[in-house]
Order: sequence, then C-alpha cells, then structure tokens
Amino acid sequence: MATTKIWKVQKRLDHVINYATNKEKTKNNYSKYGMDEFDSIRQVMAYATNPDKTEKQFYTTGINCEIEDAVKQMQFVKIFYGKENGILAFHAYQSFSEGEVTPEIAHEIGVKLANEMWGDRFQVVVSTHLNTQHIHNHFVINSVSFKDGKKYYSNFTNTALLRKISDEICEEYGLSVLKENTCKSGINFENFYKKSMRDSDYYKFAKEDIDYAIEHSWSYKEFLKRLKEMGYEVYFRANKISVRRYPHKRNIRIERAFGEEYSIENIQNKICSRYPSREEVIKPKTYDRRLFYKGSTKKLRKPKGIIALYYYYCYLLKVYPKKKLNYKLTPKMRAEVKKMDKYSKQIRFICKYKLETINDVENLKEQKKEELQKILNTRNRLYYKRQKLDNESEKDVITKEIISVTSVVDKIRIETKLCDEVSDNSKMMKEQIKEMKDKEQEKINVKEKKKNKDKKKDKSK
Repeated sequence: MATTKIWKVQKRLDHVINYATNKEKTKNNYSKYGMDEFDSIRQVMAYATNPDKTEKQFYTTGINCEIEDAVKQMQFVKIFYGKENGILAFHAYQSFSEGEVTPEIAHEIGVKLANEMWGDRFQVVVSTHLNTQHIHNHFVINSVSFKDGKKYYSNFTNTALLRKISDEICEEYGLSVLKENTCKSGINFENFYKKSMRDSDYYKFAKEDIDYAIEHSWSYKEFLKRLKEMGYEVYFRANKISVRRYPHKRNIRIERAFGEEYSIENIQNKICSRYPSREEVIKPKTYDRRLFYKGSTKKLRKPKGIIALYYYYCYLLKVYPKKKLNYKLTPKMRAEVKKMDKYSKQIRFICKYKLETINDVENLKEQKKEELQKILNTRNRLYYKRQKLDNESEKDVITKEIISVTSVVDKIRIETKLCDEVSDNSKMMKEQIKEMKDKEQEKINVKEKKKNKDKKKDKSK
C-alpha cells in the first residue's frame, strides 16, 4: 500500500541562490529539520538526495534535468520566464508498506509516477530513501514549467490525480492499494479525480477515439490497430489496457478511467456482438453548393467595431461550422473546433450586449462587478440568517434561496471572464490581421520589384 503527500517549498530566491553557491550552508545538517520545514530548493534537494539515505545515490533520477545541476537548471527556468518569486518548488513523497517492495522496484515506481504526473512539463528529481523501515520516494518538482513557463498548482484535483496514478502503477506491480474514498479531513478525492477527467481534453478525446475504434472494428486486433493509427501507444499491464498519445506522458488506464465496460473482455464482447459501422473517410469537409439568402441584403445592418473584427477573423480562418460532422476529426482539428466554439460564444456575448468598442467592454465589466458585489452581499446576509435559525424547514427555505443566488453569481462571473477574453482577443486579432496584411504587402512589393527588373531587362535587349 502506497501513500502520497505533496507540499510547497517557499522562500526568497536570493536565499535559494545563497544555498546553491555558499558551501558552508550545504553541510549535512538536515537531521534537525522536519520534512515540511524545508523552505528552499537547495535544502530539499540535499535532503532528497542525501547519500546516507539513498545508499550512495544509487536510487536518484533526474527527469528533464541532471541530478548534479538540478538546482541551477530549475533556477534557470525561473529566470528565463521571469518567475523567480512565490512558490519555488514542490516536495512530495510516496511511502510503501514495510517489506512490500525492494529498493529497485520502489525507485522504478517512483520514476514512472513522476513521468506520468509531471514529466511532460516540469523538472523533477526522484530519490528513494532506504533509511527507515518503510521504503519511500521523494520528489522535488520545479514550480515553473520548462515548456510554457506556467506554474504548477497543487490543488485538490492534482492531489487526487497524484493518488490515482500512484494507485494504478502500484496495482500494475501487484502491490496493495489504499481503498478508502474519504480521508481523515472529510475530503473525497475520488470526486476531484472524476472532475479532472471531465475537464481534461486529453481524457475526453481519448474516450471519443476509443469509442470510435470499437465502433469501426471487426475484431479486437483491428481495434488495437485503429488506436495505433490514431496516434496512441497501447500498453498491457496486469491484464488491463493503458493508452497514451504524444505529447502527453500520462498513461490512461481506460477501465479505471471510463468504467468496467472498457475492460478487455467487455470491449471484445462489444465488437463481436454487432457489425461495425461503415468506415468514414477522414478528410476536411467544405460546402459543395451555393447558399442563397431570402430577402434583401440592403436592409441588413452592417456589423461594426469588435463584432466586425470577430467575423472577419473567422472568415480569415476559413471556418464553416456545421452541426453534424460525418467524419472523424484528428486531435488538431478537434482543438480548432474547440477554439471556434470559444469564438462563437464570445460573438454571441458581443451581440447580446451590442458591444462595439473596448470602452463598451470595460464599462460592461465594471457594471458586472458592481452587480456581483451586490449579489454577494445578499448571499452573505442569507448565510448569516441561516446560522441564526434553529428550525430545519426554515433553514431549507434559506438554503434554496442561497442556491438560487449562487447560480446568478456563477453567470455574472462567467460574463466578467468573457469581458476579459473579448478585450484580450480583440487586441490579438488586430495584431495578427495587421501582421498578415504586412506579409501580403511584402509579397506584392517583391513581385512588383521582380516585374520592374524583368521589364528593364527586356528593354535593354
């Protein structure tokens, strides 16, 4: 049985650099610290890779970094993206039951866990400690991603994901798994894990692709072949199917993620129980006939300002949305469709409030903030009122009012966020359109220069 935990490492960056450069401060004095008292990357790294605990560092591995220069490499990423302040790193551990694993297996599990959990975006140092009766892994994770400069957030969802991946890998090695759903603090991490899957495009697209492969396969062997054709690597561990698609490093065990109906046996039964759907051609779809508008176009109001910008931008993207697509979309195409759904939502928002300028957007945002504050005050009064009540039926009435008010709060927050998105996107669109026009003008100028040169040559002949 493996347990996991993660906490932040936070201190001024100049102190971290002093630890990295001052030899007097890097002496082995870490026995006086508790595990959650480390507040610099140097301290955590020194503890995690302490030779006295790791048998001469035989069980230390760097992911996206070298062990010897891990601190400097993590600091370089922070400086490169200008994010030296705030949380500097995260320190996590994975502890096994006494006598359950060997040091080699424990370290192998730790490296797999780090790769699947953080390896696609963050630098991680993995070390396996042998100095206690319970063999355990330590992980030091840089808080800033080397890939995009974004910071890692250790929230309930990511903590749930860490536990779930740890359990999956332990099961693959035949180790026991912690079965309790609710921890001592009363938090059910299973719910946070399910939410992370609902919100993740990676999981969502994987499920769509698996369903598509099942529907269009004549045999189980062909089902696996189709998954590979769609860019998935397929793994079999403990008689379970796991899939992964580049650039993600996280394996998805489909039975655990999507339910028992996705076990190997149930997938085989699904395929054998009916004929597969007819194969569909994977190719771009365009309109092949003319569209006619009924009525006079003279009476139509010409769009202006931001809405005109959005329409023109969509025209440049050559997007022709259609409600029902009869072909399989690739991951890139699905990402573009998602982007267009986002633009469509923003266009409807612009039309709803008749926004034409950035000032209109800013004024609406201020108005929404005032509305939000009033509603929040109302909700706080309801909370206070409910606390004073003893009668359960009266409490239920107030609770319903609170739920109703909260739904309004959520809508206003969404619209406030849309104001920010419209403001940012309009600037981005203008810049991209200008850049595109400049490039087109450059091409025209080059062609004209070439024509003039050719004319001069012809005259000289």
